[in-house]
Amino acid sequence: MPNKAKILKQSEAGFKRYTGIHKATFNEMLEAMQQHEAQKTKSGRPSALSLEEQILLALTYWREYRTLYHIGMDFGIHKSSASRIIRKVEDILIDSGKFKLPKKLPSRVDEDIDWTVVIVDATETPIERPKKTKETTTAARRNNIP
Repeated sequence: MPNKAKILKQSEAGFKRYTGIHKATFNEMLEAMQQHEAQKTKSGRPSALSLEEQILLALTYWREYRTLYHIGMDFGIHKSSASRIIRKVEDILIDSGKFKLPKKLPSRVDEDIDWTVVIVDATETPIERPKKTKETTTAARRNNIP
C-alpha cells in the first residue's frame, strides 16, 4: 500500500508530480469528502481506507490509468472495491460543486475548432463456423465406395 504519510509529506513539486494536483486542491477535496461524511444519515460498514487514502486511490487511477486490479493490490483491497471507491469519490467531488470533472463531451461544437473524429469499431463479434450435422461429419459408407 502506498505510504499515505510519505506521500502527504512530499514537497509541493513532489506531491504534484505523484498526484497531478496541488496540495491545496487535495485539501479542498478532503474537505468536500469530510462534509459529505458528516451529512450521512446511515453509517453502514466503514471503509478499509481512510478518506485521504480514498482520494489518493482515485488520483492514482486518474493519473496513471493503471488497472483496478493493480491499484487494488497496492492499496490492499479488491478491484471491485477500488472501482466503487473511485466512483464514490468522483460523485462526491462533482456534487460538491467545487470541482469540474467532465462526464461527457461538450454538447455544442464551436465553429472555429476543426474537429477530426476517428471512430473505431472494437466490438467483439463471434466467428461464424459451419454447423456440425450428421451429414457433414459422417464418413461415406463403405458399400457406397466403388
